[in-house]
Amino acid sequence: MSAATKGLVLVLALGLSAASGAQARDAKGEAKLAKLLEGRTVRAGLPCLEVRKIITTEIITGTAIVYRLRGSPTLYVNRPTAGLEDLNSNNALMLNQAVTLCEGNNLPTADNGGRGAGPGYNGGVRLGEFVPYVKDN
Repeated sequence: MSAATKGLVLVLALGLSAASGAQARDAKGEAKLAKLLEGRTVRAGLPCLEVRKIITTEIITGTAIVYRLRGSPTLYVNRPTAGLEDLNSNNALMLNQAVTLCEGNNLPTADNGGRGAGPGYNGGVRLGEFVPYVKDN
């Protein structure tokens, strides 16, 4: 086997390894989201949420953002249409001075600071629609 062929085989093997690692992360994120949504029924999606009503935001790495609103047991799931590789539970979503979050908005992501380091922008996501999941009775 020539050196060029060995190099190509190595590159392909590394690519397959990275792809299988991404699939494993995706499966882990989907499983976590499914567990969070157990006992809930999906409703028609909404284009926007008012920021002032959001009380918690949970980022499920590589999968979705789950919002909880004040006074509501409903969970709102947003699956970004771009930037999933930047969607990480160790990152913060930067809202700046947004009054509403809407489908199609671009939100920068930033390192949440960790140990002594200040936050720094490291990517971003484009929001999809906000899909409500209502608790079954």
